[in-house]
Amino acid sequence: MKKLLLVLVVLMLVSGALTAQSVKEDKEIKTLQAPPDGRAKLGLLLGYPSGVTFGYRFSNWFEGNITAGYNFIFTKSALISANGLFTLVNIPIGDAGVMPLSLGPQVNFIFGNTFYIDIVADLRLEYTFANIPLNLFGEFGFGFRFFHNDWIAWNGGLGVRYVF
Repeated sequence: MKKLLLVLVVLMLVSGALTAQSVKEDKEIKTLQAPPDGRAKLGLLLGYPSGVTFGYRFSNWFEGNITAGYNFIFTKSALISANGLFTLVNIPIGDAGVMPLSLGPQVNFIFGNTFYIDIVADLRLEYTFANIPLNLFGEFGFGFRFFHNDWIAWNGGLGVRYVF
């Protein structure tokens, strides 16, 4: 059962990356840019885990993020995570711009009474305001846990970031 789920998650991550790449080749993905450049974002993530998050948009279709935080809910442990998100689609919301829907792999390193690693497929929906340098996002991830008794991993939360 574990092997089947692992294969399914890997296939989902690979297909998401390939879909994002084919979208990039077919047409340019337009993103909303806040002044002056709008590539870097720094703020807070509340949920599982909670912490400080930093993101950087490398291109119109790829963004990297790092979070340092604490799991207040279940494990009471420190966490460092990194992910790479590929923009799957920009959802138009009228005159207010677009909301990018992104998918990509995320690795969580959890330090507490025991050390373990989560590898999840992270799905994020976000919105960057046009006139103020503020970014709001929600995300959810599901995957596998290694070096721990549990083997199912998940994360999710809501965040706000200053865009610069």
